[in-house]
Amino acid sequence: MSLLLSREGNRAVTYNNMGQYRGSMGVTLLWILLWISRYGQGLSAEQLSKKIFFLAETNKRVTLQVSPAVPKGTVHQWMWTSHDGRHSNTSVARIPSSMNRKPSWNIQALFSQGTGYDLSIPQKIENAGEFVFMQTEPALAVLARFEVFGFVFKVTPNSNGNEVYLGSDVSVRCDVSSMPDGATLQWERDGDSISNTTLFYNKTAHMIIHNVDQNYRGRCNFRLNGKLLFIVYTTLNVQRDTFNKPLIRLFRESSNSSEVKLICRYSSTYRRAMWTMNRSTTSFTLTSSDKVGTDRFSSPPFNGIDFPLHVSPVKFEDSGRFTCFFDNQIFTLAELTTIRASGGPPGGQPVVLRCEVSEVSDDPVTLAWMRMEGSRWLLVKQDVLTKSHPNRTLSVTLPSLCRDQLHWQCVVFTEGMLRATASLTLTLPTQTTMSSMTDDNHLQTAVIVACIAMVVAGLLVGALVFYLKRKKTAVTNLPLTQKNDPVYDNTTDPRRDQESHKGQTGEDENEEVHYSEFALVEPRLDDHSRVTAGSNQVRIALY
Repeated sequence: MSLLLSREGNRAVTYNNMGQYRGSMGVTLLWILLWISRYGQGLSAEQLSKKIFFLAETNKRVTLQVSPAVPKGTVHQWMWTSHDGRHSNTSVARIPSSMNRKPSWNIQALFSQGTGYDLSIPQKIENAGEFVFMQTEPALAVLARFEVFGFVFKVTPNSNGNEVYLGSDVSVRCDVSSMPDGATLQWERDGDSISNTTLFYNKTAHMIIHNVDQNYRGRCNFRLNGKLLFIVYTTLNVQRDTFNKPLIRLFRESSNSSEVKLICRYSSTYRRAMWTMNRSTTSFTLTSSDKVGTDRFSSPPFNGIDFPLHVSPVKFEDSGRFTCFFDNQIFTLAELTTIRASGGPPGGQPVVLRCEVSEVSDDPVTLAWMRMEGSRWLLVKQDVLTKSHPNRTLSVTLPSLCRDQLHWQCVVFTEGMLRATASLTLTLPTQTTMSSMTDDNHLQTAVIVACIAMVVAGLLVGALVFYLKRKKTAVTNLPLTQKNDPVYDNTTDPRRDQESHKGQTGEDENEEVHYSEFALVEPRLDDHSRVTAGSNQVRIALY
């Protein structure tokens, strides 16, 4: 048994050469299983596995390094599955080993042989993918796997290299060839206060740096399961003045929170400054060194070299051309295009989403509707608008509104670069109605319960008062002698007739009142006649 050794970090990896047992049934089954592993299902946990990253650059290459111990009579192969789906398990190199152990390569044109069995790849994003290095003869064994990620970085507009125009909107994008589960791609900027807009869509992280006013340094970070694996840095050198620069094109959303700051600056000192606006055939002054601000358009006092214009909030009708003059010389030309997004009718079905752009110049504009799905944006509809396009709107009709269809963005691209976004958040009409109905039902139920409780309490109190009053009346009006009394009719009392007679003749009316009072107090022990007489009276009163 011969050993094939590879090293990943400080770990030695061992592979078995089973060629000498090829004729047995067990090895035949192993051959079948290993053949399956040729198509991306490697069975050995010991194989070399690495992730490789490169930034797409012209005339540069990346090398996949392997160091197998190759006995004579063996054959090796490089297999490739591209990230873009154009190639799947494609053989890019077959390496038979001759008697003198010098490999003879049969390789595709875009790849080349590195040192030994290494594979050299041009740094183009379309070459990214999974590469598998395996032994095919005399036995099949996967020896190494490489997951190769390619990145593309682009900045626009730029005048010379990484120099950008002062006051322009700089769009940057960072593309990755593949986004496996758990991967993130996002922009971060280093310690400045420049406002920006970001969007992640279709394996691409977009960012807009609005009205650049200073040098900029940022980075695009690629993470997998939270671990930072690759960084693309960008540095923008901003030109110092706006004089004699080409037209700057800006895009802004029409909303209460949107703003734009136009820069007009030069190193020499001037006496007067002015901003004007051209809309269709009309031209008028917005601000000047004599009149620094009106309504939504404002400028600080002119210091001779710097006279910016601040527009806040931006309205849809603010679309047009803005010009800055220093002593009647043009120092800034900026063209502002506005977009707005709307959805309606409110609470109606179906729901129609509309995105409108104020104008389209000679350069085509791509207008797109995107919907939030999880943490990423999903493209729903797009259209390329030209100057001859019959309208400047893009609509999406939703037959019914679901909970996962509430967050939308209207997005503007030019030449594949993000220029502006307009956000739209919808609400579920049924949800609002049901919530209102639920609140009303709760209030109505509470009122009904309170009323019922009050009525019941009133009835109980009334019944209790009626009962007590009736009982008191019965006790007060009950005769001292009652002929129909079933208990005492047969009772013999020798003084009964006499007392009854006295009560009828009225000889002693106070005596009867005395007995009524006596029934409510303790009898006195020293009054024997009253105790004896009162005993019968108490029994009658308590009946």
